[in-house]
Amino acid sequence: MNRNQPFVCEMAFHIIHLHRAGETDKALNLRKQPQGMTVDDEQLHRAVAQIYGLPDQSNEAMEEWVRSQYLADGRDKGYLSDDDASAPLWLLAGKAHTHYGDLKPQAS
Repeated sequence: MNRNQPFVCEMAFHIIHLHRAGETDKALNLRKQPQGMTVDDEQLHRAVAQIYGLPDQSNEAMEEWVRSQYLADGRDKGYLSDDDASAPLWLLAGKAHTHYGDLKPQAS
């Protein structure tokens, strides 16, 4: 189970976006990547359900929701500051990955 919940939400967003674009193979490939394999099915299903429950289903709105998840988590856990409020998604994600250490190779 991945403790980086905003990453789980981001992964769900990318999977939904790829499915809607007809790129099902690419979406399935995300689950096969080393980091994607740290997310269990239940986590992913909950995140997908949250996204499908958003009133605005545009890609922009879904991405903004993911940003809000990183911002809330980062402020709660202390790895983001108020200066990060306008940071791009990739930077917020990088800071979360550093905080959680989930990009490091996992011991077998």
